[in-house]
Amino acid sequence: MKWFSRKKKKSQSVDGNYNSPFRFDPALYPLPPTSSVDCTARLSAPLLERIFGLVCPHAHDESYETCEQSAVEDTCMLCNLRDLAHCAQVSKRWRKLAANVLYHSIRIDAVHYCEREDILAEKRKHRSFINRNADPEDTPQMRLRLLCRTLRQDETGLSQKVRFIKAPYMTRETSKADLARMVAVTPNLRYVDLPEGVFTDDTSCHTLKQELQGRCPDLRKMTYMGGAERSLELLTRGVWRNLEVLELSRLNMDPTILRNALGSLPHLRALKVSDMKTFDDQLFRHNDYLPPWPALDELIISNVPNVTADGLVAYLFRSDAQEALRSLSFTATGVHPSSLQQILSLAPQLAFLSIIEGVTSSFPAGVPPLTSTSLSTLHYEITSAASAGTYSNTTASYYAYLTSSLISNGLPALRKLYVRDPHFPESLIDLAPPAPAFAFDESSVPRLHPSTSASSPSARLSPHSTGSSLLSQPNRLSSNNPFLPQLSNPNSHSHLGLRSPLQVFSKGLDEMEWTFSSVEPGASGRRGSATALRPVSSSGLDDGTRGWGGVGGGARKSVVVGNGFGGFLAVPVEEMGIGGRPRSAGGERVRRGSQYDMWR
Repeated sequence: MKWFSRKKKKSQSVDGNYNSPFRFDPALYPLPPTSSVDCTARLSAPLLERIFGLVCPHAHDESYETCEQSAVEDTCMLCNLRDLAHCAQVSKRWRKLAANVLYHSIRIDAVHYCEREDILAEKRKHRSFINRNADPEDTPQMRLRLLCRTLRQDETGLSQKVRFIKAPYMTRETSKADLARMVAVTPNLRYVDLPEGVFTDDTSCHTLKQELQGRCPDLRKMTYMGGAERSLELLTRGVWRNLEVLELSRLNMDPTILRNALGSLPHLRALKVSDMKTFDDQLFRHNDYLPPWPALDELIISNVPNVTADGLVAYLFRSDAQEALRSLSFTATGVHPSSLQQILSLAPQLAFLSIIEGVTSSFPAGVPPLTSTSLSTLHYEITSAASAGTYSNTTASYYAYLTSSLISNGLPALRKLYVRDPHFPESLIDLAPPAPAFAFDESSVPRLHPSTSASSPSARLSPHSTGSSLLSQPNRLSSNNPFLPQLSNPNSHSHLGLRSPLQVFSKGLDEMEWTFSSVEPGASGRRGSATALRPVSSSGLDDGTRGWGGVGGGARKSVVVGNGFGGFLAVPVEEMGIGGRPRSAGGERVRRGSQYDMWR
């Protein structure tokens, strides 16, 4: 039995030699003060919050886009959120400042977009014996419930900090009760991803909508679809007076009620109307008995055939409407491409214009070219309608009109152009003739006007100005010189052409992705040129019927080099300059492509 007996040996603990010279003595080696160790103690609170915002970029997302549309593609949102939560545990000061960032814009994601998701998925497979046959856990739904519990039980005012809440589609469709309990304690909420039933007055979302109307008066975006006509009338009674973005779709209501509802929103800046037959030009016109149409920054009209250019022109006669309008989109409306110049002439601040139409006849003659000094992006997507003839090329005259507008320098600020003609970039290259190598820029040389004498001070040229001598001596050049008419006539065709580079995105009827080409202005001694056409992913391009504010990503960049024949070659390169924010410790190491699966 001695195998089970405990050995009675003396403990081998080291005797404490308190007189050892190697023992740490606080009197001899005092600890440094905390203020000298913590370098962040000298940072101000706004600067520290900005640093926390760089740790978790989506915490500063203040867009009115859904969870799927506002996803950041080059990072893992859950890992960034975890890093910011770790920062809140460093000290009391950091916790207070990190909470302001952590609960400002809340985002619930379904999965990790990094290698950590594979590790967690492998752990979920090894369940215990008791929980082996249980239903799989809905991770985003559980995260939403934990967030709801935190906001309702917290007594430090975290729910007062919440401004934006974004959740995946399936989560907000299946967790309506949790959303209702959460919005009941967030009075300062401005945007929340809602299920589709809220927009159509579905009975299953009645409680959620009642909580929004009673507890969230500062809501900034709302959508009304078919069936929600009675809810739209509540806007005239003071519900959600701070709405900035409004979307109307498939509504069938009296235009007078609609005009009163929109007139009761003093902060409305963006409106999208789609599939409404009762929406016509009368809504834009002045009426002494109805409130004025709000001055909008962005207006999107889609599948509304009763809206024409006459209604927009009547609306843009107001000075406040002219100064406010920045973005305008038409899709399958009564606005004909030949009437765009009437709208551009009354919109001096317009920067984005989109028209997507199917035409049945050729472009009318005698229409003045497009002119705008502020337009930077143009979607000119003209296609043949189904009722047009099979063999009739009705769109050629429309793109010829656009080409003449560009060559005449009517759109000097235009930088991006989207067309549905795959051969359109070539039409911008061969129209303007090449300028001679010895030609000069007449805009930089003073010209003699008929009312100015040669002896006046304004007519005296510097000794280095030799360009005027070519014009003052008509026999200087031979009569058969091909460039003589271009130099003698200031209104000749050589003064036409692009003045700045233009990015052209073209796509045919049977193509799925946009093709990018950069058209360069013509220089002396050669024609204008364009980069080689190459396909570009359409996931990062601005859409003609894009949502609110957007956002849209950019296309891939290229380095333009000469090919020795007056043209250019496109060489794709990586982004130069300072790199982005360091990756999270648990985030991905490799930049994720644009074709990732959001619902994996």
